[in-house]
Parts: sequence; structure tokens; C-alpha cells
Amino acid sequence: MTSFSPRDADAPRGVGIADPDARVRSELQRRTREILERERPGADPEAIERERTVVRECRHLMRLLATRARSEGELRSKLAEPAVPAALAQEVIDRLERADLLDDAAFAAEWVRQRRELRGLGDEALRRELVAKQVEEVHIDAALAAGEDSEEQRCRELVRSRLDTQDRRRLRRERDGAHRRRLARRLDALLTRKGYPGDMAVHVISGELRRAADRA
Repeated sequence: MTSFSPRDADAPRGVGIADPDARVRSELQRRTREILERERPGADPEAIERERTVVRECRHLMRLLATRARSEGELRSKLAEPAVPAALAQEVIDRLERADLLDDAAFAAEWVRQRRELRGLGDEALRRELVAKQVEEVHIDAALAAGEDSEEQRCRELVRSRLDTQDRRRLRRERDGAHRRRLARRLDALLTRKGYPGDMAVHVISGELRRAADRA
């Protein structure tokens, strides 16, 4: 390779030395031709097929991730459906991790936040959902511990949202407690479906029905 001294760059053009930029470009072109024209070793057919499989499965999982966030366990289950060999499946997962497309801690935190906000779910229901999605316990615990409101406060807000003006009026006026009992059963069934503990549900329902009757 032709040597190039930094002093050449400071010399005035047209005094007997070549343009240094042109010299560098020429050298790069020469090396590029050398690389392109060099005889390539024969490719291993098995390695080629392996790479094709990995790339195909990566693209498949990325299409799934484009529709919604998914846990690592969910994606591993998808790889198991077409019976991708374990070694290839691990390579696919490793590539997604290197591309920062897998993060179970973030997945669990966002899942809990959205399900609390949109469906008012209790911690037990959220835990069951995340376990079903094969999220590790450490990530589940951290996600459930996040948030400013306690589970009891979220339970109270859910109960209050299900008591309308007519319910409050009837609670205030009734003498036999029939409507109160019907509401209590309905709210208890709701909190059970949402995954709130039974003792918490009884405590919250009792307190909120008294509160609603007093302020109706």
C-alpha cells in the first residue's frame, strides 16, 4: 500500500505531489476490488439451511411482536408449535434479546398497569395471567408491587364505580335491607371474578355500602 504522510495534506496543490484525497480513494478502490475478486470458500449447505431457519423464525416472532407485546415464554411456545429444534429455538431467542425485543420485566409491568387501569383486576388475577404467560415470579412480584395505590384502594374504587345514584337512593330509603343484600352479592361476585381476596372484598363492600347509604 502506498504510504501517505500527514505532511502531504498541508502541501500546496500543483507543486509536484499527487492529490492525497485521490490517492486514498484509489487505494480504497484497489482493496475493494481485491476483496470482491478473492476466491470465496465453498459454503456449508448445513450452515446455510440453519441460518435460513433462524432468520425465518425470527421474522415470524417479530410479526407476532408487531401485534402486541409478548413474554419470552409465549414466544418460546410459538417456536415449539412447528417443533423447531431446541438449539435453533435458543438462537432465535438470543437474537431477539440482543435486539432488545425481549424484556419480561417491562412486559409484566406494562401488563399489570394496563389490566389494572382497563379492567380493575386484583393482584391474584394478575398473577394468574402472568404465570399463564410464563413470566418468572421475580418479575411478577416487582410488577405487582409497582403503583401508588394499594390493592384495597383499587378495590374500593372499583366498588364505588359500580354504585350509581339509584343504588344510593334505595340504600338510603329502604328499611328491610333487601337491596343492600342484593348489591353485596353482586359486588362480591364481581370482586371474585376480578381476583380480589375474599376477606378484603367483604370488608370493602360493607364499608362502601354504609358510606353510600350515608351520603346518598
